[in-house]
Amino acid sequence: MPRSVNKFLLLPLLFLAACDTPAIPFLKKDVILGCPEYFILEDAAALTQFREGPGRDITDVVFRARIGEMELACLTDVDFDTNAGTMTIEVSPVVAAEMGPANETEQATLPYFVVVTDPNKEILYREELKVDVSFKQNKTQVIFKVPPTSIEIPITPKIRNDYYRIYSGFELTRDQVEYNRKAIKDRLQ
Repeated sequence: MPRSVNKFLLLPLLFLAACDTPAIPFLKKDVILGCPEYFILEDAAALTQFREGPGRDITDVVFRARIGEMELACLTDVDFDTNAGTMTIEVSPVVAAEMGPANETEQATLPYFVVVTDPNKEILYREELKVDVSFKQNKTQVIFKVPPTSIEIPITPKIRNDYYRIYSGFELTRDQVEYNRKAIKDRLQ
């Protein structure tokens, strides 16, 4: 008896297998792609703001900040049949900031950027952003995740998520870049 029951269970499955599968909605799967690779530029990962004037010792520091990590959240909206659509990326740098002795306002504004490039490092998208930091209530150090910046990139059968690269860092003056490069060189020696 169990063998005949198995035959009757298989008949509907064989009938479904003979049908055109795109008509069966539960067989269509969402196209899910991972987030693109991301990088924090070493020369722009740290920001040291000195007070106005020639002084550059520890007592002249208004604030210091460092981007230590980036969090990405990606949502794909890609058509199953054409394999084309978009990916929305939420980019949130994770920042550690420290108030310096020359900080009189207990606040800091950190300018940073988010860049999307192709594999040849051609810039496809660039946005300059700022985030405000408060050192009030006796806080001298804070670690926080910057509110996300939303970026939409196109996805095609030939241009996928791994085509793109995401970069971030602080917007720096020439002097701040040189300060960072010297600090990197000193650390590596």
